[in-house]
Amino acid sequence: MKTTNLLATKFFVPASPVQTTERLDLLARMDAAIHRPLALVSAPAGYGKSIFVAQWLKRQGHPYSWLSLEESDNQPGRFFTYFVAALRQADNTFCAELFATLQSGQVPPPDALVMTLANEMLAWENPHFLVLDDFHHIQDVAILDTLTALLTHRPPNFHLVLATREDPPLPLARLRAHGQLTEIRAADLRFSEAEAARLLQDGLRLNLSAADIARLTERTEGWAAGLQLAGVSLQGRENPGDFVRALSGSHRFILDYLTEEALKTQPPSVQDFLLETSILPRLSGDLCNTVTGRTDSTALLERLLAANLFIIPLDDEGRWYRYHHLFAELLQHKLRREHADRLPELHQRASQWHENQDEPATAIEHALHATDFERAVALMERHHWDLINQGRGQAMEIWLQAIPAALHANCPQVYLSIVWGQMLRGDFAKMGPYLKMAEAGLANLQPDTPEMCVAQAEMYVLQSTLAQVSGKLPESLEFAEKARLLVPADDLRLSGLNSLAFGAAYRLMGRFEQAHEHLLTAIQAANAIDDHTTAMVSMAHLSLLLWPLGRLRYISEKIEQSIARAESVNGIAPLMIGAVHAVLGQVYYEWDRVAQARELLQRGIHLATLSGHSASLVYGKVHLARLYQGVGDMENAALCLREAEDALNKNPTPGWVRPDWLAQKVNFLIRQGNLKEAESALRLAEIPAEAPVTYRTDVIHLAWLRWMLASRHPDAFSLAQRIVQNAESEGRNGTLVHALVLGAQAGGGADWLARARQIGEPEGYQRVFIDEAVYENPVASPDLIEQLTDRELEVLRLMTEGLTYAQMAERLVVSVNTVRYHVKGVYGKLGVEKQTQAIERGRELELI
Repeated sequence: MKTTNLLATKFFVPASPVQTTERLDLLARMDAAIHRPLALVSAPAGYGKSIFVAQWLKRQGHPYSWLSLEESDNQPGRFFTYFVAALRQADNTFCAELFATLQSGQVPPPDALVMTLANEMLAWENPHFLVLDDFHHIQDVAILDTLTALLTHRPPNFHLVLATREDPPLPLARLRAHGQLTEIRAADLRFSEAEAARLLQDGLRLNLSAADIARLTERTEGWAAGLQLAGVSLQGRENPGDFVRALSGSHRFILDYLTEEALKTQPPSVQDFLLETSILPRLSGDLCNTVTGRTDSTALLERLLAANLFIIPLDDEGRWYRYHHLFAELLQHKLRREHADRLPELHQRASQWHENQDEPATAIEHALHATDFERAVALMERHHWDLINQGRGQAMEIWLQAIPAALHANCPQVYLSIVWGQMLRGDFAKMGPYLKMAEAGLANLQPDTPEMCVAQAEMYVLQSTLAQVSGKLPESLEFAEKARLLVPADDLRLSGLNSLAFGAAYRLMGRFEQAHEHLLTAIQAANAIDDHTTAMVSMAHLSLLLWPLGRLRYISEKIEQSIARAESVNGIAPLMIGAVHAVLGQVYYEWDRVAQARELLQRGIHLATLSGHSASLVYGKVHLARLYQGVGDMENAALCLREAEDALNKNPTPGWVRPDWLAQKVNFLIRQGNLKEAESALRLAEIPAEAPVTYRTDVIHLAWLRWMLASRHPDAFSLAQRIVQNAESEGRNGTLVHALVLGAQAGGGADWLARARQIGEPEGYQRVFIDEAVYENPVASPDLIEQLTDRELEVLRLMTEGLTYAQMAERLVVSVNTVRYHVKGVYGKLGVEKQTQAIERGRELELI
């Protein structure tokens, strides 16, 4: 947050405003938490849970983090963003990619979230404690299940401490039975007479007799809040014994009574201040001035802290405070009972202050508390895109539920933003009702007004994108053109989205120059306003556009700039950054920089997994399979293809990635010699070999060409000619290089191969001449039942150098197990049992 740094207050460890002697026996009991994954400090309000845990943390000597929870944190995205942010207070490198993903509003699948957290926690060399204070606010099943899974994985140095008013629905019985739970409860937190004496005499400077202390401890049952409220109420009384003797009744009665008595010790103006500011979860001088109309709130907050009046600092600079939760609840109860008519105005003032501080979410929440629904709607409409980019999509849906149905038609932009968020996450099934509400809202706007033009333009852009997902490309362009006519010249956000819609549609249609121009415009507009999502999605489309064009060096330059920018701006990880990493990985693989390519592809897969973007995940897996196959690691290649297929079957994925998966599967089957299954797989694409070659059929036609070459099909060269002719006419040099290398083996000969090198070498192409030249100078010996693969030939040649398996693995950039696999294949095909025999037999057959 730009000016108030409210976020940091959630991680500040509270300290007692009253100086008390540490409760050593109880702290010693808590030390058992050092050896157990979970500590539970469970007691009703006012028992001193937070202060006790804070005291224990500061004496036990290990790293710790603190997170103060609120009711609004009961959402998975918001909760885990704060969860990771709290742990990063001690180490700002912890879970950097996961944190960036969460900050951009994407919540990883639960298993990916748990494994990422657990794996990074395994690197901790010392115990680390995370305190979740006020955990009773968390009731969301997804959050609780994820925490249960994390505790089940039990990273040895991660210890979770929950301070809560009620036991959470976690597997406490199981943890208790296995000695993995430390428990501190209300009975443990009650003050003894000796502890009460130290609190009242040393902390609050009261001169009470032993009998009065004993009676007060008995009447409050050692309840910390009751003792402190009583202490505040006793200050300045001439006959404290009379006051103590008059104290009786239930906790609630005592609490109400003591609150009234404590307030009476303050002047009326201070009482008003306490009541009016009790609506604020956090207090600062400037915020309190706005809400109360005073000018001296900073000084007054400092005086209240000195008076021990249940105020807790939230930073080291004395800028932010909060009331003790129980005291705040009592003040709010009194305010509602006696001055309910003042509540709307107080919340409206707080809402205005937070809006001025560029904190729209908090401003909206105060507007809702004020029942100023028109203001809440106006704020959501004004800040809708920023809220989506901040991961507040789920919160917006909840806010809408609190707004009367009659006003829903006044917020078409809000509904459009929610649909954008759902579409980007792939939640297509949820979009229908929100899209209808957006359309209804547009119908209620005044025609030809700026507001109407902007909202209608955004609807057209959204419809253009949805048409692309459905494969209706001409319709997509029509919607994009309608939007262009309405987008204001100075609206960079909408201009960027509209350019992206044009660029993506033109890319899918194979109109490369127009796509390139629009996508660059979209990136420029998005970068100008730090719209990271639009910028990265545009870059993904640009990368996928440039790949078949063969512009490897330009791809590398653009992607590396884009990734560097994303990582420099608060570590943002926008949607489709995984696909962008995968394209860059392919570039490095073509340059035969295999180790860097593998790292980029694996990182892209990791980022796609975190974001839950299944298309990017499949795309990365497919091209990692190609890399593994290229270096002879067929086992991992098969695994990547299976995982890609599982992801395709599990999640609704845009169709653009399926041809890549199918083509690589065919390539894999061909290398295994399974030509029948490869042909069956190709026919699933419903693009026969004789179909016209287009940009969108390239990968399938190239797969058909590989199959024809492997099958010695007579039409192989004819197909190669058709692919080359079409790719050359449209400038798809990437496709052209692959087709020329394959076509050289189908009958084009050395001339075709020379053309491929002439086109490919300036861009750095290398792997295509290794991976696709399967049939160049083929090894065929009548004395061999089964021919050696390219990789087996490489292994056989390395044997002649006297290399060990480890040295071969290093040379080939594969694992030792993979080398063993190929050696076994060489022995079997040559009919030998030893390396010396293999070398001798290979020379006999003129293989080496």
